[in-house]
Amino acid sequence: MAVIRAVRTGDAAALAAMFGRCSRETRYRRFHGPVAEIPASYLRRCLDGPHRAFVAEPTGGGDIVGLASSGPALDDPCVHEVGVLVEDAWQRRGVGGLLLARLFADAHAAGVERMRFELCRSQPSLIAYVYARADVVASSASGCDLTVDVAVPVPPLNRRRSPAPARAR
Repeated sequence: MAVIRAVRTGDAAALAAMFGRCSRETRYRRFHGPVAEIPASYLRRCLDGPHRAFVAEPTGGGDIVGLASSGPALDDPCVHEVGVLVEDAWQRRGVGGLLLARLFADAHAAGVERMRFELCRSQPSLIAYVYARADVVASSASGCDLTVDVAVPVPPLNRRRSPAPARAR
């Protein structure tokens, strides 16, 4: 199982280590190109703003195994771009879904109305997740990339504005 929590300024080394445990393919899918280490500018935006970021850690402690962030798009600050990275050993275990659910809840609480996903078409499970959980308001494709804008979903009624830590198997 995994617990989701807000990123902390002291997480830089743990995030760099998690990035290093991700395969080249996983990093490519997240950044749409070959990336050997976590980009310093992205890491700064996650740790210090303006991005809102959450990490996944194994229940009972351990290394960070996932990172999800959202921040204002450069071309339209009313739309927040989403990024999710889950290390290979933790994929297909619900961690990415928990991270996205936390991002959606946080965005809703902050008044964000639209979020943008830049997806590789080779990620059918992530594409299906996005389409199943949010209303798509715009989409476009270019080569192997798919851009999807969604309306931020309203969290379930039993959720509070500051959701309790989420857990995955």
